Amino acid sequence: MHARRLDEASEQLRELRHEVWEGLGLGALALGLAVAAAEFRPALAVPLFFGGLVVGGLGMRALLRRSELVERLAGERDAYAIPEVLAWASREATMERRQTYAALLRDTLKRPGLLYEARVLAAAEELEALASELDDEELELDPARAVACMRLLSDVFGSPLLNSALPPEDLRSRIVQIRSGFKARRLAA
Repeated sequence: MHARRLDEASEQLRELRHEVWEGLGLGALALGLAVAAAEFRPALAVPLFFGGLVVGGLGMRALLRRSELVERLAGERDAYAIPEVLAWASREATMERRQTYAALLRDTLKRPGLLYEARVLAAAEELEALASELDDEELELDPARAVACMRLLSDVFGSPLLNSALPPEDLRSRIVQIRSGFKARRLAA
């Protein structure tokens, strides 16, 4: 990711954050005024109510767009210079999330779907090793690799585990990539 694109993404996140606060705040204000208007100026209550819903809806739309942008940027290591992207990716590396991913991997190994059974069986040892490392509290997982793990288990189109149209060797490659993100946890001083 080039510095210019990084600056543009950061600016877009700032603008979307502003739109979220503006839309949700103004929408809540309009809804509050609608309640007050129902008592004192009933003719204004309905327009304020619908205006509040519309503006609040725009704020929610901005929130969703911002969330999608952060999630998309989390796939690019350079974007971790943006604090929001790093924070989102770091949540994927928490022990709680890692244990969830390990459980999903083990469940997949127990009951592989018909569409991807062969690819799962071919990479069973690597998947089990990944699950074990995810459960190991003495290991730390790089946030970028945690995002790659999350996508391996959830991205129906881009995951070589879930998309049978992708070559099976991509699954082993992705597992190696994720496992390369583990390192011994630093002891607190």
